Amino acid sequence: MSQSNDPYRPEQFTYRLPDPTTAVERAFGVAKHASFIDGAVAATKVVVVSLLLSLPVTTAVLLAGLVTFSVYGSNKLVDAEDEVNCPERAGFVARNREALLVGTLGAYVLALLVAALEGLDSFLLTLVPAVAAVLYSTPWLPVDGGTRVKDVLVANTVLVAGAWAIFVAFIPVTYADAAVTPAAVVVCVFFFLQTVVAGEVLNARDVAGDRAEGVDTMATVFGVRRTQLVLFALDGVTLALLGAAATAGVLAVPLALALVPAVVYSLLVTALVGRDVDLGRLGTCRDCQYAVMLCFVLLAV
Repeated sequence: MSQSNDPYRPEQFTYRLPDPTTAVERAFGVAKHASFIDGAVAATKVVVVSLLLSLPVTTAVLLAGLVTFSVYGSNKLVDAEDEVNCPERAGFVARNREALLVGTLGAYVLALLVAALEGLDSFLLTLVPAVAAVLYSTPWLPVDGGTRVKDVLVANTVLVAGAWAIFVAFIPVTYADAAVTPAAVVVCVFFFLQTVVAGEVLNARDVAGDRAEGVDTMATVFGVRRTQLVLFALDGVTLALLGAAATAGVLAVPLALALVPAVVYSLLVTALVGRDVDLGRLGTCRDCQYAVMLCFVLLAV
């Protein structure tokens, strides 16, 4: 029998192992598009807040993850701009719409049940991001027959940043049954400023889709470069806030200093806006700020 006709040639049984790099990229893409990473970021913020305020790390961390996964996942189900800004994400959402709908609704119901077990304060606080999401996305403003906050310059970012800052800063406080201290207020303002910067960085990334849908952001109205300068200024205000809080004894000096690298990281990410950087990776870089923040705060406590 000739070798060419041999049915048992070893080459016929060659098995190609999957490329681990490709598998990791696909898994990361699913986690990102399905808002699991958004949930992990929020959970990290709550851990950081707990450490900064000397509070126990509780199931408030899980609660933050559930709420954020639900809100951001639900937003992706109705976000028309994604077809231009993030076609890959839009395709993922279209293919998995029913699963995402069930998952996001189920996550928020579970979050409300978990919060209700802790008391009325926790339950009401858990409603804040959902209420903000509804106000953000529905045409309830009496302008031109009904306008969304999403379409109103600055108000869109302020509403989103304010809702998330209040939630992540005070949900650990309610879980610990602790008082709202000046330190908690400073932490809330810190996260508000950093969330505004994060939001406008992403808006600068999404200029094309926002313009197509008529959404006014700083980047679509004033341009990317001017927006970048405003964001640098906001990071400067954040550093001034930390300096004032440390000087006044509201935050311990080591804790205030531990937050500085995260703000410097924010400045570096903002510096990438408008440059030849993959837009999807720019958002991922922005999310990594909170991992940096957690590492330095852990070293400080």
